[in-house]
Amino acid sequence: MRKIVGRRIAGAALVVGLLGASAPVLAAPAFADSSTGTTQVQDGQGIPSFSDLLRGVEVNWAESHWSWTAWNDSTPVTDGSDQPNYQCAEYVARALAAAGLVPGLGPDDPQDSYFNYTAPNGKTYDLLLISDLPQYHNLYDYLMDSGLGTDIGDHPEDARPGDVVVTYAGPGVTKSHTGLVVTAADGSNEPTVDAHNRARSHYGYHFYAPSHLVRIEPLGLLTGFLPSDTQLTAPKSAMQKLAVTPRTATPQAPATTAPSTVGRQDPAGPQV
Repeated sequence: MRKIVGRRIAGAALVVGLLGASAPVLAAPAFADSSTGTTQVQDGQGIPSFSDLLRGVEVNWAESHWSWTAWNDSTPVTDGSDQPNYQCAEYVARALAAAGLVPGLGPDDPQDSYFNYTAPNGKTYDLLLISDLPQYHNLYDYLMDSGLGTDIGDHPEDARPGDVVVTYAGPGVTKSHTGLVVTAADGSNEPTVDAHNRARSHYGYHFYAPSHLVRIEPLGLLTGFLPSDTQLTAPKSAMQKLAVTPRTATPQAPATTAPSTVGRQDPAGPQV
């Protein structure tokens, strides 16, 4: 009985933590008029949803950090310059954390906290990593396990600001790079992406290829990390109000393990 109560309290704490992220979100200028140069993030017309607001925080954070030399060094580098101490997965993970989407982590926490991140499911993830290395659970694993991300394959037409792009240009068509969608397709132009660890701002979705789009749904954390008994006992009306939708099976890239000679640090994909 104590274990069940403890799990329910932990689950409730996660919900409170996620919803608590709305405080700084509401102050973020993610939906200002485009004439101001501020990024807009919105699924449809009218008032932005709670999920839109959180993805907007991701984008605004990414737009202000794409050129940083390191996570704790704001000295800017020029577009296309190396950032060997601030690589692609870390950059995306910190953008997610800025929106409250990595429970327990903040965007300014030290690198070791990202290298050895223990999630609410008890697993330890290396959020500095996107490559497929068998001894680590990488950023992609975190997105899938948490319910935060859904891999929909190579569908840039469905990209929304705040979604994640994962490139499969590693040995054996394995993961090699990641970035954050900052603008959606507009009919004549494909979505654009910000990324490290060659600093890139608003490069085209297919600048690195082949790639998959991982759709980010912030409320997915409610079903992904909440203890199963808490999910079952949560009032149905409350879940409907939060617009939580069930997870569906996610498409998987070819499962090929990278050679053991590949180091833990990620490459930035093809350097163009």
